[in-house]
Amino acid sequence: MKKILFWMLMAVVLPMTACQEPEDLVPAAANKGINNLTVYPTWEGYHTADNSGFNSKIDYEKHTITIQVPYNIPVESDVVTNLEDYKKVWVLFNLDDNAYLSPNLVTIDLTQTYTVTLIDQKKEQSTWTIKAELAKSSACDIEAFSIRDLGISALIDKNGGTASLIYFNELQNVFADYTLSPHARIVPDPSKTAFWCSPSEPMKFTVIAQDGVTKREWVLQQTEPAKYEAGIRPGSAKVLWMEKLSKLGVSTLDMTTGVAATDEHLIINTRGEDPIVVDAKSGAVVGTINLGSVKGATSNYYMTSDHKGHIVINNSVPDDGGVFRVWRMRDMNSTPELFIEFPTGDVIGKHLSVWGDVYGDASLQAVYCGWTSAGTTSNFTWTVKDGVATQAPYWCQISGMTKGWTNGDAIRIGTETTSDFFACGYSANELGWVDGTTNAVRSSVFGVLTNNEGMLAIDAVEFNGINYVMASMETFFTWGVAGGAWVMEAKYPQTFSGSLELDASLDPDCVVWALDRGDGGYGLYGGRANDGTNGSATQDVKLHVTSDGYFMYAYFMFCNGYVGCVQFDCIAE
Repeated sequence: MKKILFWMLMAVVLPMTACQEPEDLVPAAANKGINNLTVYPTWEGYHTADNSGFNSKIDYEKHTITIQVPYNIPVESDVVTNLEDYKKVWVLFNLDDNAYLSPNLVTIDLTQTYTVTLIDQKKEQSTWTIKAELAKSSACDIEAFSIRDLGISALIDKNGGTASLIYFNELQNVFADYTLSPHARIVPDPSKTAFWCSPSEPMKFTVIAQDGVTKREWVLQQTEPAKYEAGIRPGSAKVLWMEKLSKLGVSTLDMTTGVAATDEHLIINTRGEDPIVVDAKSGAVVGTINLGSVKGATSNYYMTSDHKGHIVINNSVPDDGGVFRVWRMRDMNSTPELFIEFPTGDVIGKHLSVWGDVYGDASLQAVYCGWTSAGTTSNFTWTVKDGVATQAPYWCQISGMTKGWTNGDAIRIGTETTSDFFACGYSANELGWVDGTTNAVRSSVFGVLTNNEGMLAIDAVEFNGINYVMASMETFFTWGVAGGAWVMEAKYPQTFSGSLELDASLDPDCVVWALDRGDGGYGLYGGRANDGTNGSATQDVKLHVTSDGYFMYAYFMFCNGYVGCVQFDCIAE
Protein backbone atom coordinates (compact mmCIF):
# COMPACT_ATOMS: atom_id res chain seq x y z
CA MET A 1 0.00 0.00 0.00
CA LYS A 2 2.90 2.39 0.84
CA LYS A 3 4.42 1.76 -2.61
CA ILE A 4 1.11 2.55 -4.33
CA LEU A 5 0.81 5.86 -2.46
CA PHE A 6 4.42 6.76 -3.29
CA TRP A 7 3.97 6.25 -7.04
CA MET A 8 0.67 8.12 -7.00
CA LEU A 9 2.41 11.14 -5.45
CA MET A 10 5.29 10.96 -7.91
CA ALA A 11 2.80 10.97 -10.77
CA VAL A 12 1.48 14.29 -9.52
CA VAL A 13 4.83 15.90 -8.71
CA LEU A 14 6.89 14.97 -11.77
CA PRO A 15 4.72 16.77 -14.36
CA MET A 16 4.85 19.91 -12.22
CA THR A 17 8.62 19.89 -11.92
CA ALA A 18 9.21 18.99 -15.52
CA CYS A 19 7.94 22.36 -16.73
CA GLN A 20 10.24 24.37 -14.42
CA GLU A 21 13.36 26.11 -15.82
CA PRO A 22 16.60 24.48 -14.64
CA GLU A 23 18.67 26.60 -12.22
CA ASP A 24 22.12 27.75 -13.28
CA LEU A 25 24.96 26.33 -11.21
CA VAL A 26 26.63 29.19 -9.33
CA PRO A 27 30.37 28.74 -8.94
CA ALA A 28 31.84 29.00 -5.46
CA ALA A 29 32.96 32.45 -4.41
CA ALA A 30 36.46 33.20 -5.65
CA ASN A 31 38.85 35.94 -4.60
CA LYS A 32 42.58 35.46 -4.86
CA GLY A 33 43.08 31.93 -3.65
CA ILE A 34 44.61 32.80 -0.29
CA ASN A 35 42.72 35.55 1.52
CA ASN A 36 44.44 35.55 4.90
CA LEU A 37 46.81 33.66 7.15
CA THR A 38 46.61 33.98 10.92
CA VAL A 39 49.16 32.49 13.28
CA TYR A 40 48.41 31.51 16.89
CA PRO A 41 51.25 30.98 19.37
CA THR A 42 51.26 27.76 21.35
CA TRP A 43 52.16 26.96 24.92
CA GLU A 44 52.95 23.37 25.82
CA GLY A 45 51.44 22.23 22.55
CA TYR A 46 48.10 23.98 22.94
CA HIS A 47 47.11 26.89 20.75
CA THR A 48 45.18 29.97 21.87
CA ALA A 49 42.67 30.98 19.21
CA ASP A 50 42.02 34.43 20.62
CA ASN A 51 43.29 37.96 20.16
CA SER A 52 46.89 36.79 20.42
CA GLY A 53 46.93 35.81 16.74
CA PHE A 54 49.44 37.33 14.29
CA ASN A 55 48.12 38.50 10.93
CA SER A 56 49.93 38.49 7.61
CA LYS A 57 50.74 40.63 4.59
CA ILE A 58 50.09 38.98 1.22
CA ASP A 59 51.93 39.95 -1.98
CA TYR A 60 49.81 38.52 -4.79
CA GLU A 61 52.34 39.38 -7.49
CA LYS A 62 55.33 37.73 -5.83
CA HIS A 63 53.21 35.00 -4.17
CA THR A 64 54.68 35.65 -0.73
CA ILE A 65 52.96 35.63 2.65
CA THR A 66 54.78 37.52 5.40
CA ILE A 67 53.60 36.86 8.94
CA GLN A 68 53.64 40.08 10.96
CA VAL A 69 55.03 39.30 14.40
CA PRO A 70 54.73 42.31 16.76
CA TYR A 71 58.09 43.92 17.43
CA ASN A 72 57.20 44.01 21.14
CA ILE A 73 55.07 41.48 23.00
CA PRO A 74 53.09 42.72 24.79
CA VAL A 75 52.98 45.75 22.54
CA GLU A 76 53.37 48.14 25.51
CA SER A 77 56.64 46.55 26.63
CA ASP A 78 60.17 47.50 25.61
CA VAL A 79 61.22 43.87 25.15
CA VAL A 80 62.02 43.04 21.52
CA THR A 81 60.36 39.85 20.34
CA ASN A 82 62.61 36.86 19.64
CA LEU A 83 61.36 34.58 16.85
CA GLU A 84 63.18 31.70 18.56
CA ASP A 85 60.33 31.77 21.07
CA TYR A 86 57.88 30.86 18.31
CA LYS A 87 59.26 27.64 16.87
CA LYS A 88 55.85 26.00 16.98
CA VAL A 89 52.77 28.03 16.10
CA TRP A 90 49.38 27.04 14.77
CA VAL A 91 48.35 28.39 11.38
CA LEU A 92 44.87 29.17 10.10
CA PHE A 93 44.40 29.83 6.38
CA ASN A 94 41.42 31.59 4.85
CA LEU A 95 41.15 30.16 1.32
CA ASP A 96 38.68 30.50 -1.51
CA ASP A 97 35.94 27.89 -1.67
CA ASN A 98 37.21 24.55 -3.02
CA ALA A 99 40.86 25.67 -2.86
CA TYR A 100 43.49 23.84 -0.82
CA LEU A 101 47.21 23.82 -0.04
CA SER A 102 49.84 21.16 -0.34
CA PRO A 103 51.31 20.31 2.05
CA ASN A 104 48.49 21.02 4.48
CA LEU A 105 50.26 23.02 7.18
CA VAL A 106 48.98 22.83 10.74
CA THR A 107 51.96 24.14 12.71
CA ILE A 108 55.08 25.95 11.57
CA ASP A 109 58.36 27.32 12.94
CA LEU A 110 58.54 31.11 12.56
CA THR A 111 62.34 30.97 12.19
CA GLN A 112 61.92 28.95 8.98
CA THR A 113 60.69 29.69 5.44
CA TYR A 114 58.07 27.42 3.86
CA THR A 115 57.04 26.71 0.29
CA VAL A 116 53.52 25.49 -0.45
CA THR A 117 51.43 24.83 -3.54
CA LEU A 118 48.00 26.37 -3.90
CA ILE A 119 45.46 24.41 -5.93
CA ASP A 120 42.54 26.73 -6.61
CA GLN A 121 38.94 25.85 -7.53
CA LYS A 122 39.89 25.71 -11.22
CA LYS A 123 42.60 23.15 -10.36
CA GLU A 124 45.29 25.65 -11.34
CA GLN A 125 48.47 25.50 -9.27
CA SER A 126 50.76 28.22 -7.96
CA THR A 127 53.76 28.20 -5.64
CA TRP A 128 53.79 30.39 -2.52
CA THR A 129 56.44 31.33 0.04
CA ILE A 130 55.61 31.76 3.74
CA LYS A 131 57.95 33.54 6.16
CA ALA A 132 57.82 35.68 9.32
CA GLU A 133 59.24 39.09 10.19
CA LEU A 134 59.16 41.45 13.15
CA ALA A 135 56.77 44.31 12.45
CA LYS A 136 56.84 47.57 14.34
CA SER A 137 53.47 49.04 15.28
CA SER A 138 51.69 51.35 12.86
CA ALA A 139 49.33 52.72 15.54
CA CYS A 140 49.48 56.51 15.81
CA ASP A 141 46.60 57.55 18.03
CA ILE A 142 46.30 59.96 20.94
CA GLU A 143 44.77 57.99 23.81
CA ALA A 144 44.61 60.81 26.38
CA PHE A 145 45.49 64.51 26.45
CA SER A 146 45.23 67.01 29.31
CA ILE A 147 46.40 70.56 30.00
CA ARG A 148 48.84 70.18 32.85
CA ASP A 149 48.24 73.26 35.02
CA LEU A 150 44.48 73.44 34.46
CA GLY A 151 43.62 69.78 34.94
CA ILE A 152 41.44 69.85 31.80
CA SER A 153 41.19 66.59 29.89
CA ALA A 154 40.40 66.45 26.19
CA LEU A 155 37.75 64.29 24.58
CA ILE A 156 39.45 61.98 22.10
CA ASP A 157 37.81 61.20 18.76
CA LYS A 158 39.97 58.60 17.03
CA ASN A 159 37.78 58.52 13.95
CA GLY A 160 38.00 62.26 13.42
CA GLY A 161 41.57 62.67 14.69
CA THR A 162 40.62 65.36 17.18
CA ALA A 163 41.26 66.08 20.85
CA SER A 164 38.54 68.45 22.06
CA LEU A 165 38.77 70.64 25.15
CA ILE A 166 35.61 71.92 26.79
CA TYR A 167 37.31 75.19 27.67
CA PHE A 168 36.62 78.51 25.99
CA ASN A 169 39.41 80.80 27.14
CA GLU A 170 42.61 81.19 25.18
CA LEU A 171 45.37 78.80 26.27
CA GLN A 172 48.65 80.68 26.49
CA ASN A 173 52.07 79.16 27.00
CA VAL A 174 50.74 75.88 28.40
CA PHE A 175 52.06 72.34 28.57
CA ALA A 176 50.15 69.08 28.21
CA ASP A 177 50.41 65.52 29.43
CA TYR A 178 49.39 62.79 27.03
CA THR A 179 49.20 59.09 26.31
CA LEU A 180 49.88 57.82 22.79
CA SER A 181 49.75 54.47 21.04
CA PRO A 182 52.61 52.31 22.37
CA HIS A 183 56.03 53.50 21.16
CA ALA A 184 54.59 56.36 19.11
CA ARG A 185 55.88 59.94 19.41
CA ILE A 186 54.28 63.35 18.97
CA VAL A 187 55.64 66.43 17.19
CA PRO A 188 55.88 69.03 18.60
CA ASP A 189 56.02 67.45 22.04
CA PRO A 190 53.51 69.42 24.18
CA SER A 191 55.01 68.08 27.40
CA LYS A 192 58.29 69.85 26.61
CA THR A 193 57.32 72.67 24.25
CA ALA A 194 54.82 75.30 25.41
CA PHE A 195 52.01 76.03 22.98
CA TRP A 196 49.07 78.35 22.37
CA CYS A 197 45.52 77.40 21.45
CA SER A 198 42.22 79.26 21.17
CA PRO A 199 38.65 78.49 20.06
CA SER A 200 39.37 80.20 16.72
CA GLU A 201 42.91 78.83 16.25
CA PRO A 202 43.27 75.11 17.02
CA MET A 203 46.67 73.52 17.52
CA LYS A 204 47.91 70.73 15.25
CA PHE A 205 50.17 67.85 16.26
CA THR A 206 51.61 64.95 14.27
CA VAL A 207 51.74 61.51 15.86
CA ILE A 208 54.35 59.20 14.31
CA ALA A 209 54.00 55.46 14.80
CA GLN A 210 56.71 53.10 16.01
CA ASP A 211 57.43 52.04 12.43
CA GLY A 212 58.57 55.59 11.67
CA VAL A 213 56.52 55.67 8.49
CA THR A 214 52.88 55.77 9.49
CA LYS A 215 51.82 59.16 10.78
CA ARG A 216 48.63 61.08 11.46
CA GLU A 217 47.78 64.71 12.03
CA TRP A 218 45.73 65.43 15.14
CA VAL A 219 43.87 68.65 15.89
CA LEU A 220 43.57 70.03 19.42
CA GLN A 221 40.41 72.11 19.42
CA GLN A 222 38.25 73.95 21.90
CA THR A 223 34.64 73.13 21.26
CA GLU A 224 31.25 72.44 22.80
CA PRO A 225 30.25 68.86 21.93
CA ALA A 226 26.68 67.66 21.53
CA LYS A 227 25.04 66.05 24.56
CA TYR A 228 23.50 62.63 24.92
CA GLU A 229 19.70 62.83 24.78
CA ALA A 230 19.21 62.70 28.57
CA GLY A 231 21.21 61.69 31.62
CA ILE A 232 24.38 59.62 31.67
CA ARG A 233 25.73 58.33 28.38
CA PRO A 234 25.50 54.53 28.64
CA GLY A 235 28.89 52.92 29.05
CA SER A 236 30.64 56.12 30.10
CA ALA A 237 31.31 55.07 33.71
CA LYS A 238 35.05 54.94 34.35
CA VAL A 239 36.84 54.42 37.67
CA LEU A 240 39.55 57.09 37.69
CA TRP A 241 41.26 56.17 40.93
CA MET A 242 40.91 54.46 44.30
CA GLU A 243 43.30 54.86 47.21
CA LYS A 244 43.56 53.94 50.87
CA LEU A 245 43.00 56.88 53.20
CA SER A 246 46.15 55.92 55.09
CA LYS A 247 48.22 56.26 51.91
CA LEU A 248 46.83 59.75 51.37
CA GLY A 249 48.10 60.83 54.77
CA VAL A 250 45.17 60.05 57.08
CA SER A 251 46.99 58.64 60.09
CA THR A 252 44.15 58.70 62.65
CA LEU A 253 41.65 55.85 62.59
CA ASP A 254 37.90 56.30 63.10
CA MET A 255 37.90 60.07 62.54
CA THR A 256 37.41 60.60 58.79
CA THR A 257 33.78 61.50 58.18
CA GLY A 258 33.03 63.29 54.91
CA VAL A 259 34.14 64.58 51.53
CA ALA A 260 33.52 67.77 49.55
CA ALA A 261 34.04 68.19 45.80
CA THR A 262 34.91 70.97 43.38
CA ASP A 263 35.57 70.72 39.65
CA GLU A 264 39.27 70.16 40.27
CA HIS A 265 39.60 68.76 43.80
CA LEU A 266 38.21 66.40 46.40
CA ILE A 267 38.54 67.48 50.04
CA ILE A 268 38.69 64.76 52.70
CA ASN A 269 37.53 65.79 56.18
CA THR A 270 39.10 64.23 59.26
CA ARG A 271 37.79 65.49 62.60
CA GLY A 272 40.21 67.80 64.41
CA GLU A 273 42.64 67.95 61.48
CA ASP A 274 43.21 70.12 58.42
CA PRO A 275 41.31 68.48 55.54
CA ILE A 276 43.45 66.79 52.88
CA VAL A 277 43.00 67.99 49.29
CA VAL A 278 43.52 65.59 46.38
CA ASP A 279 43.35 66.07 42.63
CA ALA A 280 39.88 65.11 41.43
CA LYS A 281 41.16 63.30 38.32
CA SER A 282 44.14 61.44 39.77
CA GLY A 283 43.73 61.23 43.55
CA ALA A 284 47.18 62.73 44.08
CA VAL A 285 47.53 64.80 47.27
CA VAL A 286 47.97 68.50 46.48
CA GLY A 287 47.73 70.07 49.95
CA THR A 288 45.50 70.78 52.93
CA ILE A 289 42.93 73.41 53.97
CA ASN A 290 43.43 75.67 56.98
CA LEU A 291 40.14 75.72 58.90
CA GLY A 292 41.42 78.09 61.57
CA SER A 293 39.26 78.15 64.70
CA VAL A 294 36.70 75.78 63.17
CA LYS A 295 39.14 72.89 63.42
CA GLY A 296 38.26 70.55 66.26
CA ALA A 297 37.18 66.97 66.87
CA THR A 298 33.55 67.99 67.33
CA SER A 299 33.51 71.28 65.36
CA ASN A 300 34.69 70.19 61.91
CA TYR A 301 32.79 66.98 62.50
CA TYR A 302 31.49 66.69 58.95
CA MET A 303 32.13 68.32 55.59
CA THR A 304 30.29 68.32 52.27
CA SER A 305 29.77 70.69 49.33
CA ASP A 306 26.92 72.21 47.36
CA HIS A 307 26.27 71.83 43.64
CA LYS A 308 28.57 74.77 42.85
CA GLY A 309 31.53 73.31 44.72
CA HIS A 310 31.22 75.59 47.78
CA ILE A 311 32.41 73.86 50.94
CA VAL A 312 30.00 73.30 53.84
CA ILE A 313 31.16 72.30 57.35
CA ASN A 314 29.13 71.44 60.44
CA ASN A 315 29.66 70.51 64.07
CA SER A 316 28.05 67.70 66.04
CA VAL A 317 25.60 68.28 68.86
CA PRO A 318 25.41 67.67 71.75
CA ASP A 319 29.13 66.71 71.51
CA ASP A 320 30.00 70.33 70.67
CA GLY A 321 27.47 71.91 73.01
CA GLY A 322 23.82 72.71 72.48
CA VAL A 323 24.07 74.75 69.27
CA PHE A 324 24.20 73.17 65.83
CA ARG A 325 26.47 75.26 63.59
CA VAL A 326 27.11 75.28 59.86
CA TRP A 327 29.93 77.14 58.09
CA ARG A 328 30.38 77.77 54.38
CA MET A 329 33.43 78.54 52.23
CA ARG A 330 33.43 79.94 48.70
CA ASP A 331 36.63 78.07 47.87
CA MET A 332 39.52 76.25 49.49
CA ASN A 333 41.46 79.46 50.14
CA SER A 334 38.68 81.39 51.88
CA THR A 335 37.94 81.55 55.61
CA PRO A 336 35.01 79.53 57.00
CA GLU A 337 31.98 81.78 57.44
CA LEU A 338 29.36 81.01 60.10
CA PHE A 339 26.15 80.37 58.21
CA ILE A 340 23.61 78.68 60.50
CA GLU A 341 23.20 78.55 64.30
CA PHE A 342 20.41 76.40 65.70
CA PRO A 343 20.06 75.80 69.47
CA THR A 344 18.79 72.26 69.98
CA GLY A 345 18.73 69.33 72.33
CA ASP A 346 18.55 66.87 69.43
CA VAL A 347 21.42 64.73 68.20
CA ILE A 348 22.44 66.22 64.84
CA GLY A 349 25.58 66.44 62.76
CA LYS A 350 26.69 63.00 61.56
CA HIS A 351 25.66 64.05 58.03
CA LEU A 352 24.40 67.16 56.27
CA SER A 353 23.32 67.14 52.62
CA VAL A 354 22.94 70.14 50.32
CA TRP A 355 20.91 70.69 47.17
CA GLY A 356 21.61 73.89 45.23
CA ASP A 357 23.93 76.82 45.93
CA VAL A 358 24.50 78.04 49.51
CA TYR A 359 25.37 81.49 48.12
CA GLY A 360 22.16 81.48 46.08
CA ASP A 361 19.18 79.17 46.66
CA ALA A 362 19.58 75.85 48.43
CA SER A 363 18.20 73.37 50.91
CA LEU A 364 20.27 71.74 53.66
CA GLN A 365 18.95 68.61 55.34
CA ALA A 366 20.06 66.70 58.41
CA VAL A 367 18.51 63.76 60.25
CA TYR A 368 18.23 62.83 63.89
CA CYS A 369 21.21 60.56 64.48
CA GLY A 370 20.93 59.38 68.05
CA TRP A 371 20.98 55.70 68.94
CA THR A 372 17.55 54.48 69.96
CA SER A 373 15.94 51.07 69.85
CA ALA A 374 12.60 52.66 68.97
CA GLY A 375 14.03 54.64 66.08
CA THR A 376 12.91 57.99 64.77
CA THR A 377 12.67 59.45 61.30
CA SER A 378 12.96 63.04 62.47
CA ASN A 379 14.77 65.29 60.00
CA PHE A 380 15.48 68.98 59.68
CA THR A 381 15.55 71.21 56.59
CA TRP A 382 17.04 74.69 56.31
CA THR A 383 16.30 76.68 53.16
CA VAL A 384 18.50 79.35 51.59
CA LYS A 385 17.21 82.25 49.51
CA ASP A 386 19.67 84.61 47.83
CA GLY A 387 22.41 83.35 50.11
CA VAL A 388 20.48 83.88 53.37
CA ALA A 389 19.59 80.79 55.40
CA THR A 390 16.66 80.23 57.74
CA GLN A 391 18.04 79.71 61.23
CA ALA A 392 15.10 77.66 62.51
CA PRO A 393 14.66 74.53 60.38
CA TYR A 394 11.52 72.87 59.06
CA TRP A 395 10.99 69.65 61.03
CA CYS A 396 9.17 66.53 59.87
CA GLN A 397 8.97 62.79 60.38
CA ILE A 398 8.74 60.22 57.59
CA SER A 399 5.81 57.83 57.52
CA GLY A 400 6.28 54.30 56.22
CA MET A 401 9.97 54.06 57.15
CA THR A 402 10.38 53.33 60.83
CA LYS A 403 12.41 50.17 61.52
CA GLY A 404 15.12 51.12 64.04
CA TRP A 405 15.86 54.23 62.03
CA THR A 406 19.00 55.95 63.34
CA ASN A 407 22.20 57.53 62.09
CA GLY A 408 21.01 58.22 58.58
CA ASP A 409 21.13 60.83 55.87
CA ALA A 410 18.63 62.76 53.74
CA ILE A 411 18.68 65.15 50.79
CA ARG A 412 15.89 67.08 49.09
CA ILE A 413 15.79 67.24 45.29
CA GLY A 414 14.86 70.91 45.30
CA THR A 415 15.27 74.03 47.40
CA GLU A 416 11.84 74.09 49.08
CA THR A 417 10.66 72.35 52.24
CA THR A 418 7.99 70.68 50.11
CA SER A 419 10.49 69.23 47.63
CA ASP A 420 10.64 65.43 47.49
CA PHE A 421 13.64 63.96 49.25
CA PHE A 422 15.64 60.77 49.66
CA ALA A 423 16.39 59.36 53.10
CA CYS A 424 18.21 56.34 54.49
CA GLY A 425 19.19 54.97 57.87
CA TYR A 426 20.18 51.98 59.97
CA SER A 427 18.91 49.33 60.52
CA ALA A 428 16.19 49.19 57.90
CA ASN A 429 18.85 50.10 55.32
CA GLU A 430 16.05 51.49 53.21
CA LEU A 431 16.70 54.23 50.67
CA GLY A 432 13.30 55.86 50.47
CA TRP A 433 11.92 58.33 47.96
CA VAL A 434 9.77 60.54 50.18
CA ASP A 435 6.89 62.78 49.10
CA GLY A 436 7.89 66.29 50.19
CA THR A 437 4.32 67.37 50.83
CA THR A 438 3.00 64.38 52.79
CA ASN A 439 6.36 63.09 54.12
CA ALA A 440 5.25 59.57 53.18
CA VAL A 441 7.53 57.08 51.43
CA ARG A 442 6.63 56.79 47.74
CA SER A 443 9.04 53.97 46.83
CA SER A 444 12.23 52.40 48.16
CA VAL A 445 15.40 50.54 47.31
CA PHE A 446 16.43 48.20 50.13
CA GLY A 447 20.01 47.34 51.05
CA VAL A 448 19.65 43.67 51.92
CA LEU A 449 23.24 42.37 51.75
CA THR A 450 23.83 40.63 55.13
CA ASN A 451 21.85 42.94 57.49
CA ASN A 452 25.11 43.58 59.37
CA GLU A 453 25.91 46.93 57.82
CA GLY A 454 24.35 50.37 57.64
CA MET A 455 23.22 52.54 54.74
CA LEU A 456 24.19 55.89 56.21
CA ALA A 457 25.22 58.17 53.34
CA ILE A 458 23.41 59.49 50.28
CA ASP A 459 23.76 62.38 47.85
CA ALA A 460 21.84 63.55 44.78
CA VAL A 461 22.26 65.83 41.77
CA GLU A 462 20.61 66.61 38.46
CA PHE A 463 22.77 65.64 35.50
CA ASN A 464 21.75 66.33 31.91
CA GLY A 465 18.09 66.57 32.84
CA ILE A 466 17.82 63.48 35.07
CA ASN A 467 18.20 63.16 38.84
CA TYR A 468 20.69 60.68 40.25
CA VAL A 469 21.13 59.50 43.81
CA MET A 470 24.17 57.77 45.29
CA ALA A 471 24.18 55.64 48.43
CA SER A 472 26.69 53.55 50.35
CA MET A 473 26.74 50.83 53.00
CA GLU A 474 29.45 49.87 55.46
CA THR A 475 29.65 47.37 58.30
CA PHE A 476 29.55 48.32 61.98
CA PHE A 477 31.15 45.05 62.97
CA THR A 478 34.06 42.73 62.27
CA TRP A 479 31.74 40.94 59.86
CA GLY A 480 29.28 42.15 57.25
CA VAL A 481 29.93 43.88 53.93
CA ALA A 482 33.07 46.04 53.97
CA GLY A 483 31.97 48.82 51.66
CA GLY A 484 29.32 49.01 48.97
CA ALA A 485 28.32 52.01 46.84
CA TRP A 486 25.71 52.52 44.11
CA VAL A 487 24.67 55.27 41.69
CA MET A 488 20.97 55.08 40.81
CA GLU A 489 18.70 56.85 38.36
CA ALA A 490 15.85 58.64 40.13
CA LYS A 491 13.62 59.46 37.20
CA TYR A 492 10.28 58.12 38.48
CA PRO A 493 9.21 56.72 41.87
CA GLN A 494 7.62 53.81 40.00
CA THR A 495 11.00 52.66 38.68
CA PHE A 496 12.91 53.37 41.90
CA SER A 497 12.51 50.05 43.67
CA GLY A 498 14.16 46.70 44.36
CA SER A 499 16.91 45.48 46.65
CA LEU A 500 20.70 45.49 46.72
CA GLU A 501 21.88 41.90 47.13
CA LEU A 502 25.23 40.24 47.70
CA ASP A 503 24.98 39.07 44.09
CA ALA A 504 25.43 42.30 42.12
CA SER A 505 23.73 40.77 39.08
CA LEU A 506 20.46 41.01 41.05
CA ASP A 507 20.70 44.77 41.57
CA PRO A 508 17.53 46.63 40.48
CA ASP A 509 17.25 48.27 37.06
CA CYS A 510 17.59 51.77 38.51
CA VAL A 511 21.25 51.04 39.42
CA VAL A 512 23.54 52.53 36.77
CA TRP A 513 26.83 51.77 38.55
CA ALA A 514 27.90 49.69 41.54
CA LEU A 515 31.23 49.45 43.33
CA ASP A 516 32.91 46.07 42.85
CA ARG A 517 32.46 44.10 46.07
CA GLY A 518 34.56 41.09 45.04
CA ASP A 519 33.72 37.41 45.16
CA GLY A 520 30.69 36.74 47.31
CA GLY A 521 29.84 40.45 47.49
CA TYR A 522 31.44 41.02 50.90
CA GLY A 523 33.39 44.12 49.94
CA LEU A 524 36.93 45.17 49.14
CA TYR A 525 37.18 48.83 50.05
CA GLY A 526 35.60 49.30 53.49
CA GLY A 527 37.44 49.69 56.76
CA ARG A 528 37.10 46.08 57.91
CA ALA A 529 38.81 44.87 54.74
CA ASN A 530 41.65 47.34 55.17
CA ASP A 531 42.93 49.39 58.13
CA GLY A 532 40.24 48.60 60.70
CA THR A 533 36.52 48.33 61.34
CA ASN A 534 34.85 51.61 62.28
CA GLY A 535 32.26 51.01 64.98
CA SER A 536 30.02 53.80 63.65
CA ALA A 537 30.25 52.54 60.06
CA THR A 538 31.30 56.06 59.06
CA GLN A 539 31.05 56.56 55.31
CA ASP A 540 30.26 59.23 52.74
CA VAL A 541 29.34 59.68 49.08
CA LYS A 542 29.40 62.73 46.86
CA LEU A 543 28.02 63.44 43.38
CA HIS A 544 29.48 66.46 41.62
CA VAL A 545 28.55 67.82 38.19
CA THR A 546 31.24 69.95 36.57
CA SER A 547 30.43 73.56 35.77
CA ASP A 548 30.39 72.83 32.02
CA GLY A 549 27.66 70.23 32.57
CA TYR A 550 29.41 67.44 30.65
CA PHE A 551 30.81 65.32 33.48
CA MET A 552 29.52 63.87 36.72
CA TYR A 553 31.91 62.52 39.33
CA ALA A 554 30.83 60.01 41.95
CA TYR A 555 33.01 59.77 45.06
CA PHE A 556 32.83 57.23 47.86
CA MET A 557 34.69 57.16 51.17
CA PHE A 558 34.82 54.47 53.86
CA CYS A 559 36.47 55.43 57.15
CA ASN A 560 39.64 53.36 57.71
CA GLY A 561 39.27 52.10 54.14
CA TYR A 562 39.33 53.58 50.67
CA VAL A 563 38.28 56.75 48.90
CA GLY A 564 37.62 56.60 45.16
CA CYS A 565 36.31 58.42 42.11
CA VAL A 566 34.13 57.35 39.17
CA GLN A 567 33.62 59.56 36.11
CA PHE A 568 30.46 59.70 33.98
CA ASP A 569 29.72 61.89 30.98
CA CYS A 570 26.79 62.92 28.79
CA ILE A 571 28.72 63.53 25.58
CA ALA A 572 27.01 62.27 22.43
CA GLU A 573 29.18 59.87 20.47
